[in-house]
Amino acid sequence: MASTTKMAADTRREAALYTADELMSHAEDLFGVRKEVVHAALFGESEERFTVEQVMQKIKQFMKAKVK
Repeated sequence: MASTTKMAADTRREAALYTADELMSHAEDLFGVRKEVVHAALFGESEERFTVEQVMQKIKQFMKAKVK
């Protein structure tokens, strides 16, 4: 029973939407990167709010991008 409650709480937490500023202010705690990395990963996005999971994926993609 306790694990079901924990899973439900985790799902709600992951589905929460945050602004880019909120995510950048907690970049090191959430993603282990500086706020500039989050800013660069979200640069040009038309959305205004993101889930933590979305930003994690965008950071991974940004970090793998080749420099021209």
